[in-house]
Amino acid sequence: MQALLNINDYIVEELTVKGNDAYRKTAKEVQVQVDIAFNAKRKGKEPLFMITLIIELNKSKQAFANNAYYVYLKINGFFGFPKETDEETMQKMISLNGLVMLYGIARGVVAQVTANGAHGKFVLPAVNFVELVKNSRTKSEAKMKRG
Repeated sequence: MQALLNINDYIVEELTVKGNDAYRKTAKEVQVQVDIAFNAKRKGKEPLFMITLIIELNKSKQAFANNAYYVYLKINGFFGFPKETDEETMQKMISLNGLVMLYGIARGVVAQVTANGAHGKFVLPAVNFVELVKNSRTKSEAKMKRG
């Protein structure tokens, strides 16, 4: 059975990875600072969407000092639905499912690049996208009420 939502392509628009020369691995687990932003756009009335996902790790000086890498990744994913897919289904699926699919690709990109770094491969941490999308909608609705 074919999935309703398909990723047709993706482009890594920007990628910065900086290793921390002073980093020394310790036995205790260190918290990674993860900042995520996203935006979904539709191509007219077509069942085609683009999601831009920005991931930034260890942005603050303190977070970078305690971790092996600083990472900034901006990736665009291009998604499509079969033409007969109803509007409600597309709207429900694109943000959550599209983000999860694109984040999976981002994890592979970051792991592949950092595998060649001095501190070895780094895999992006798991993210609760249900909560992230929910919080994003709440912020958008609050801005609309104010504006």
